[in-house]
Amino acid sequence: MTNKMTVAQVKAEVQRFWTLFSTKDAQALQRLYSVGATVFSSSSSRYELGPVSAARRHREYFQRNTAVRVRLSDVRVDLLGDHGEVAVASYTFQFHATNVATASGVIEEDIQLGRATQVFGLGADGNLCIVHEHLSLPTWPQAGLPVPPAYMPDHAGSSMENKS
Repeated sequence: MTNKMTVAQVKAEVQRFWTLFSTKDAQALQRLYSVGATVFSSSSSRYELGPVSAARRHREYFQRNTAVRVRLSDVRVDLLGDHGEVAVASYTFQFHATNVATASGVIEEDIQLGRATQVFGLGADGNLCIVHEHLSLPTWPQAGLPVPPAYMPDHAGSSMENKS
């Protein structure tokens, strides 16, 4: 019999993911992913394996001069399976990073309306792990259109920032 996940556990794990990202804890972030996890980032054209995605984020976002700010909306969680062994977390986010090290040089990244879906499973150790992640952007910001206020993360969400 597997342990059953709860909505509160999944919401806490989403918060932990972004806290680890914003505090640049590469090792702990990598441990959140199952070995075969698939990840679509907001700028990718293909998926990466979770550990590869975590390594790329380390290289690009976890440099000493990089500053990251994240704000989340409320997180919706759907528990799946007869025993709640899989959970889907869906939410929107705002993300701002300065001094991001990319192959084309140092850039600033500003995502006003990111959309996230993270699928969690239970690892062999009984802890939650990400088995799939999809971060995306709607098309209207690239078209120069304003983001409709109804789609912005509200003040009920959480905010994380780190400049170290």
